[in-house]
Amino acid sequence: MTQPGHRGTEPGEERYDAAPQASSVDPAASMSLLTSLLANPLDAGYVHYRAEHGPRPASLLGRVGVFAVAVALGFGAVVATASLRAPAGDVKADLKHQASTRSDNVAALDAEVQSLGHAIEQYSDPANAAGTDGTLALQVATTPASGPGIIVTLADRAAPGKGSGAVRDQDLAMVVNALWGAGAEAISINGQRIGPATFVRTAGSAILVNVTPISSPYEVSAIGDSNALSVALVRGNTGDYLSAAQSVTGMTVSTKVVSSLTMDALAPSVPQYASPVSDPTHGGTL
Repeated sequence: MTQPGHRGTEPGEERYDAAPQASSVDPAASMSLLTSLLANPLDAGYVHYRAEHGPRPASLLGRVGVFAVAVALGFGAVVATASLRAPAGDVKADLKHQASTRSDNVAALDAEVQSLGHAIEQYSDPANAAGTDGTLALQVATTPASGPGIIVTLADRAAPGKGSGAVRDQDLAMVVNALWGAGAEAISINGQRIGPATFVRTAGSAILVNVTPISSPYEVSAIGDSNALSVALVRGNTGDYLSAAQSVTGMTVSTKVVSSLTMDALAPSVPQYASPVSDPTHGGTL
């Protein structure tokens, strides 16, 4: 009968114990190599070489490289700092420029307001109402006028010759119309102011300006741009007309530029039928 845990042996078979034998190797001994590597990571030969020869000196190229990297890093830091500070300066300058521009705009608007205020005061003052109508008074010849201009003299032929030799009313009318067209601002003939209702016509042997007779030589005075007025008398239809009139009748025409002319006002006529309308929007029916 066999015992538990043992197998019966047959002839020729080896007998062994079923329970395993404990290992004789110590586990702590297997960790000694790892402990040695952790404690001394450098090779023993390298430690011996370094002890004899000392640390390896850095090469010149390596030093230059380190210096270049340091310089590059320093330059980059400076550029970065400047780029971070620049926007703040730009914003400050921009705000300062905007403030200056707006201040100038305010000053300009203030000056414009003052100018408009003065204009309103002038137009609102009844004493200045007549002054605002000065241009109209010049145009209707109801106020004296003075200024630079020209004097056009038309004279009858002095010696006998071909043609009548006399200046006609239409000759004077041609000159006056040409001067108005050239921009004359005031005109007179022999001292008689020319207005919107003035007429120049022949009555017998005399020429009348309004109802005043005048005689040769006839001086047509005009205030305005002397160059433009003079050119208007020698070009176009007026120039051709005066040239033909001198050839046919024998009259003479001369022009003189003067620096100052003075003309009296035309006596105002009193209307007999017309009256001013207070409200121009309500006129009479046609």
